[in-house]
Amino acid sequence: MERAWGFSFPSDYKEFVERYGAGAIENFVGVFEPELDSSGRPAGPVTEESSVGKELWEELEGIPEIEAQADRILAWAADGTGDLLCWLRTEDDPDQWPVLVYERGKDAFRLYPCGMAEFLVRIFRAQFPEHPLSGTPLWGAAAPRFLTRAQERQITATGQDPWA
Repeated sequence: MERAWGFSFPSDYKEFVERYGAGAIENFVGVFEPELDSSGRPAGPVTEESSVGKELWEELEGIPEIEAQADRILAWAADGTGDLLCWLRTEDDPDQWPVLVYERGKDAFRLYPCGMAEFLVRIFRAQFPEHPLSGTPLWGAAAPRFLTRAQERQITATGQDPWA
């Protein structure tokens, strides 16, 4: 997968995807998994949402004090309010990539100097000075639930709401 994408992904993200796969946290944040199309090229939500992030970065002219080209943005999740959770690929070492959030409610990007796992844990524990996302369902969530796409489909097929 990394050979096709042309770079490695952060360790915490690889561990998350290996253990859980793509899915949703509390039916609010959808975590993506890198995919390939039939010809072996990058495809799927990571590619599609990264394109959106790149367009927004160019349109908003990024973050004034950060010099980075739009092609350095890589999306790993989106939330129910239209926020986009990305990395800004600033270093050769993917474990050093900070989280970059496009907050739709403020129509702006903000940078968080931590990885994916730490970012999520800090949201669950309400440890940022202010909530980094437009919506608050995960802010201070003591025991957030994660369901894979397959689990959601399986529960829905029984006639139940997987998030009830």
